[in-house]
Amino acid sequence: MPVTIHNHLIDKLAVFTGTVSAIALLPQVWQILGATSFEHFSPITFVVIFLNSIVWLLYAIHRQLISLALPSIINILSTGAVVVKILSLML
Repeated sequence: MPVTIHNHLIDKLAVFTGTVSAIALLPQVWQILGATSFEHFSPITFVVIFLNSIVWLLYAIHRQLISLALPSIINILSTGAVVVKILSLML
């Protein structure tokens, strides 16, 4: 099944805002990756975002929605890095 990209304004807006919201998480991710403790952030938040993004990506693939797939991939990569950092601090 090919990925469908719709040309309706709302579809373009969804791709734009979804990507911007995923990128908005990156400054916090960079700060956490340099951290040495959990003191200033909630690790559970990033685990929930990570797992939620996986579900949204699976849904996007199932429905062939690039507007959901792109931000989901960005969120999985960024929060996945945080989850790895969390695990490394726990060990």
